[in-house]
Amino acid sequence: MDAISAYSLASLGWLSAQALPLIVWPSFVASLLMTEVPVPPVAVYFARALGLAQLGLALQTLVLSGLLPLNSVDDSNTASPYAWAALFISTLYHGGAAFYSYGCYYYRMQPTVTAFAVGCIGSSILAAFGTWCMLFGGGSRISRRTGADKRTSGFPFTNSTADKRKMR
Repeated sequence: MDAISAYSLASLGWLSAQALPLIVWPSFVASLLMTEVPVPPVAVYFARALGLAQLGLALQTLVLSGLLPLNSVDDSNTASPYAWAALFISTLYHGGAAFYSYGCYYYRMQPTVTAFAVGCIGSSILAAFGTWCMLFGGGSRISRRTGADKRTSGFPFTNSTADKRKMR
C-alpha cells in the first residue's frame, strides 16, 4: 500500500467518525450545541447535510486516489491521474478544519470545548500526513545503479567527480 492510499483510508476513517453521529443522531448533536430544548428542524437538516457532505468528500478522495477502481480492468500498476488533485483538496480541507478547531478551542478555553481540541488534533495529523504525501509520497526516484536521486541537479554546485568520469 502506498502513502496516498494510506492517507485516503485514514481520511475516510476520520471523516466517517465525524459524519456518522451527525447522520444518525442529528437532534442529539444539535442539542449539545444549543440551549433551546426543542431542536429546530433546520438544525437537524444542516447536521445531516454536513454529515453527508463529509462522507461524500471521504468517498470521493478514496475513489479518486485509485484505491477503489472505477473500471473492471485491473490496472494496479498504474496510478490514478486524479490522485494528486484529491490529495490536495482533502489536505486543504483538513488544514482548514484544524485551523478552525484550534481557533475555537484557543479563544474559548473552557473545559467543555475538548471536542475542538480533539478535532484540531485529528485534522492536524491528517493535514500533516497529506502534506507529507504531496512532498514525498510520489514514489522512489532512486537510481538502482548509483543510489543517487534522479531528480536532483548540480546547480549551483557541480559534481566534479562525476564530470571527470564522464570525460574518460
